[in-house]
Order: sequence, then structure tokens, then C-alpha cells
Amino acid sequence: MNAPTTSVTSSEDLLHQPVQFLKGVGPKRAELLRRCGIVTIWDAVNYFPFRHEDRRALTLVRDVQDGAFVTICGVIDSIDERPTRRFRSIVQVGLKDRTGTLYGTWFNQPWMGERFRRGQKALFTGKAQLRPYPCISHPTVELLPDDFTPDEYEGTLTPIYRLTEELSGRVMRQTIHSALEVALPLLEEYLPEKVQQQYNLMPLPRAYRVIHAYECTAIDLTPEQLQQARRRLVLDEFFVIAMGLLLKRLRTEQMPYTVRHRPPGQLVRALLKQLPFELTSAQKRVLHEIKNDLLAPVPMNRLLQGDVGSGKTIVAVLAALMAIEGGYQVALMVPTEVLAVQHYQTITQLTKELPVAVRLLTGSTRRKERAEIVGEISSGKPMLVIGTHALIQKEVRFPRLGLAIIDEQHKFGVMQRNRLRDQAEQPDVLVMTATPIPRSLALTVYGDLSVSRIDELPSGRKPIKTYVVRPDRLPRVWEFVRKQVHAGHQAYVVYPLIDESDTLPLKPAVAMYEHLRREVFPDLRVGLVHGRMPAEERDRTMSAFKQGVINVLIATAVIEVGIDVPNATVMVVEDAHRFGLAQLHQLRGRVGRGGATAYCILVDNSPDDEAGQKEGDTVQPRQPELLESTRSSRLAVMAETNDGFRIAEEDLKLRGPGEFFGLEQTGLPSLRIADLVRDEEELRLARHIAETLLAHRDKLKPETRERIRERLRRTFGATIRGVDAG
Repeated sequence: MNAPTTSVTSSEDLLHQPVQFLKGVGPKRAELLRRCGIVTIWDAVNYFPFRHEDRRALTLVRDVQDGAFVTICGVIDSIDERPTRRFRSIVQVGLKDRTGTLYGTWFNQPWMGERFRRGQKALFTGKAQLRPYPCISHPTVELLPDDFTPDEYEGTLTPIYRLTEELSGRVMRQTIHSALEVALPLLEEYLPEKVQQQYNLMPLPRAYRVIHAYECTAIDLTPEQLQQARRRLVLDEFFVIAMGLLLKRLRTEQMPYTVRHRPPGQLVRALLKQLPFELTSAQKRVLHEIKNDLLAPVPMNRLLQGDVGSGKTIVAVLAALMAIEGGYQVALMVPTEVLAVQHYQTITQLTKELPVAVRLLTGSTRRKERAEIVGEISSGKPMLVIGTHALIQKEVRFPRLGLAIIDEQHKFGVMQRNRLRDQAEQPDVLVMTATPIPRSLALTVYGDLSVSRIDELPSGRKPIKTYVVRPDRLPRVWEFVRKQVHAGHQAYVVYPLIDESDTLPLKPAVAMYEHLRREVFPDLRVGLVHGRMPAEERDRTMSAFKQGVINVLIATAVIEVGIDVPNATVMVVEDAHRFGLAQLHQLRGRVGRGGATAYCILVDNSPDDEAGQKEGDTVQPRQPELLESTRSSRLAVMAETNDGFRIAEEDLKLRGPGEFFGLEQTGLPSLRIADLVRDEEELRLARHIAETLLAHRDKLKPETRERIRERLRRTFGATIRGVDAG
């Protein structure tokens, strides 16, 4: 889709006008809207309701049935606010019609009483209950003009938006309808009519009208219509992201590419021959995919996913050797110095018999050594350089960079990743992650990359036994840790915080280190690491733990990646409910790296109602030598499986993509209506439509091509390079 590089069109200018210039808004209301993320007219029309309430008919108080969803129109008759033994406050507001009074009730929201005045007309909507008196808990409220009469009521399926305290639903609907009045003439359909018919898609302008109930009546706005409108808008959101990423890939493939790798040669064969193990079938499959990419006449952009301990490093080393044999340089960038040192030690050990230069460059590299390494890199010498952000400093230039490998790449921002890629005209790029990524998230976040997955662990690796326990079992947990240490093993104990917090009732690592060292394990050697320690002190402690000098290491999530201590067999995580499941899986992967049976004990300190746990509820049969495992609605999956990809899917369902994997790190727009868990079918369809249209772009009508380009520009702007390519 070769697009002319034009300035922003007049329609885009109009849609990106500040919302305060809409009829009835003004500066004060615009500030309230800004708190909801609405700054422009485009923001307003894309501020979608999170549900719709059925207000198609009014119900009289005398006709209310228990458990029914109703809308009552009446006059505020009473306002009462009082505390109780169970709640800090209860606000009860009586709404009276000609047949009786129904009460709106709010718990622990004392400010609600201030919203009303006696004699004011209002609508209350919600699920009614008749005992001990007719009421609705936390009803949706719409305040009405004094001259309103029930005869004027035109009910419909009413969109409900997320609001600030000072912003009513009625004002939000009025604002969005004013925005639609401006925007609808500019919201042109961009999908070909054949595609709309083939997949039964509602036209885009119609979908906006229906979802916001704009100029829709109770007759033509049905639940089925709402479902079709939402499906089209979800598909639209996914289509724009998919097309943007596919165009980004196309642009990359069309750029000049001068790297010419050779087929695997003597270095690769020598390393494979000296390995004390055979590669798994999954490693062989992935290595074949990478080899084909490296030999292709277009640059490689591949994501390598592999669960903890699946053997990604050896695959990356073999790819690096292939590049080095062709006379190229390889850069391996990792997010932390600990991980950089870990990789350096592992790779130098693997390649010690091979004529390969391996260098380590981090922020702690001494000045003289740093100058020597930078000089070697500048000379263009074929080599593998392992490092942190130090690899992308101004003075570091790779004149012969043929392969860039980025490990745990979600820890880097978009600009940091691009800076390494920009070191050469067009290097091959391999990004790796040990965080299993759900399929739907991979299609959006990594839609421009080819994806390889190592889904098989090396033979001999035993599954880690995982238990979820309540805090009252801690004495038995510490007893078990002591037994493991006396058997010659080591243990980690992880906490979510470094120091005490005034707002979070969590155990801090520093204080617990003192407690465990002095009172629980006075007979053992206990160490402490956390993110605010000087790097040298942290590395010294980790080295002592790895050498067996320290028996029990107290830590924060700083040990989540890159720590390899085969002798560690126990991972205890306190306040485990404060961690995401994927992060807990990463922490669990720090043990079980040797031949002995390993254990992960998750201490669930959440309240009973949050944990969903009852006394005696178990995940696994009781282990006499250990302790009983109790069920937590969220943490139970950790005890049920060691499959990181299943855990990642569950984590995405529970936390959503924003928490699981900050989308701001990816450079992609946030999702406004689509749900990566609920809408995976629409995501795949959107991807398919985008791929089909891109493959047949020469057959599209010029106006269709231009509308697609405008839709992409409106969403991405300059965020994703390549929007105007192809």
C-alpha cells in the first residue's frame, strides 16, 4: 500500500480537535472528561460503554418483582446516611412514584447522599429485592429535569460508561453523542463489501451508532444488534493493529539487506559434537527455523519462546556461531547485569574449545577493559558481545553486526530495542523470552515477528512440586527448609517489597531477613539480595549463594530471571497473592535445575474471601514429609501444572494484558473495546482479513486503500514505522 507522505488530512484535524469545543462541554467539563482519558473528539467516539442496561420500559414500584432488573421513575422522597456495625456507612435514598417508594442503597459511599435533593426527579436502574423492603443496591442513577414526565420517557438499551464522581452518565452520553454528530460523516467504511458480506460484519458507521445508542430507539436497538456492533468494533480494533504490524514487517523486508550468512559450518558442528546431551526435538525444530531465516534474502525477525529451563540459550549460541562463521558480529543484550554475567559464564564454558571471541560489556566493566572491548567491536572483528544497555551507548558501534539477540526482551522499551537493531543497516533479529506468552497476546504484541516455541523440556528434568499454603503453616515450611539444607541443598525465600510500606500490609524483605537470620535460622547462613543494593554487593552475595557459602537467600523478584543455582531445591514465596502467575512461574523456575526433586511453596496471605479457600480444601494429597496444600482460586493453577503456557493463559484471564505485559512497552495502542481473552476468535479473523487484503492489495480499489491508510494513521500516527509502506 504505497501511500503518499502527506500531512494530516482535514478530517483528521477535525477528529483530533479538543473535546472542550463540542457543544455543551467547555473547559471545566473537558477536565472531567480528561480524567476518563477523553481529550479529543476521536477519543470521545472511541470511549465505549462497558455494558448496556435494559431501560426499554419503566416499572411502577407496586409491580416490582424480587430479583427483576427494573427502571423506576420517581421523585426523591428521603435521604438518610448512617454507620452500622458491618459497614462504615449506608446511604439510603427513597424514590417515590404514584404507587409506592423504592430505596436506592449504597454501602461505604457516604458521598452518594450529597448527589441528591428532596423533590428531585430521577431514574433508578438495577436488580431489585423486596425484603426487607423494596430496594436496589448501588443502582445506576440518572437525574432528570424538574419538568420531566414519565410520558416523555423513551427507553432503550442504555450504554453505561466508566465515570468520575463528578461526571454523570447522562452528561457522558450527551458528550459522546455530540462527538458522533461531528465524527460520523468522517467514519467511512474501509473494508470491501465482499469481506463484510462474507463474514457478516455490520458496517462500521452503523456499529458506532448502535454501541453508543445514537439516534437508536427501543425498536431497532436489540441485544442482538449490540452484539453485532461490538463484534465489528472489536474486529476493527484488532484489524488496525494486525495491519499495522504486518506493514511494519513488510517495510522491514523491503529495506536494503546486505547480510549474507553461510550454512552451518565447522563451529556449529564442533559445538554440537562436544555437548554432553542431545538437543530435544523442539530445539532441533526451532534451530531449523532460525537457520532458514538466516539463509533467506530478507532479514530475520523472530521471537523465540521457551519455558524456564527449555534450552533457549544453546539455540541462541548455535545461531550466533552460524553468524560468526560468516564473518559477522553478534550482540546479545539482556536487561540485568546478573543475567549478562550468567550468560557470559555459560557461553564461555560452552565455547572454551572453539576459536570464538566472547566478550562481556556492562555498566560495571572497568574503563580500561571497556576501551579494549569497544575497540575490538569497532574493528569489525567477528565476535559475540554479551551485555546490558551498555551495548547501545553512543561510543559502541558494530560495523559488522549480522545478528542481534535480545533476551527477556519485554523488559526493554521500544526505543531501546530499536537502538540495538539500528546498529547496522539491517541485522537479523532474534528476540527471546522465558515468559510464556498467550497466543492472543503474541498475535498483537508480536504480530510483526515469526514465532518459534520450545515446548519441550530436556529429558531428566523433574516437575517441581508446588504447594499453596496459608500463613499458619509457616512453622512447618521453615522446618522443611531446614531439612533440605541439612540434606545438602539450598533455598530461596522471596518477598514482594524491599522495605515496609504504609499502604500495603506486606512483609518486607529487609525486615524478614533480620527475623529469619536471628530467630528462625540462627544455625544457618542467610543472605539478602534486592534491587536497591549496589551491583557489586548483590553480585558478591549471589556468587556466595552459588558457591554454597549461603544456605538460604532472602530476595525480592530481582532473582526472577538469570539465576542458575543447580543445588537450590526450595523456593518459598511469601505474600504470593501479590505476584502474577507468570511471575510466580518464573520464580519457581529458579529451582529444580539440578538432579534433585525441587519444591515451590506459595504462602497465600490474602483474606479468606479473596483466596476463595475453605479449611480442609486441598489441591494435592497431603505429603507427610512436607505440608498440606490449600486451595486458592487464583494460585491453585500453580499447584496443578508446571506448563508455563497454560499458566500464562490463566494469568491473562485474571489480570488482563495491561498488567500481564505492559502494552506501553510495545509501542502499541491500548485496547478500548476488545478483550484478548474473550475475543480471540475475532483477533484471528482480523489477522486473516489483514493478511488477505495485504496479499491482494494491488486489486483493491484506490479509495479502499486510502481509507485503510487513513484508519491506520488515525490510530498509530508515527508510533509504528511502516504504516504507509507496502
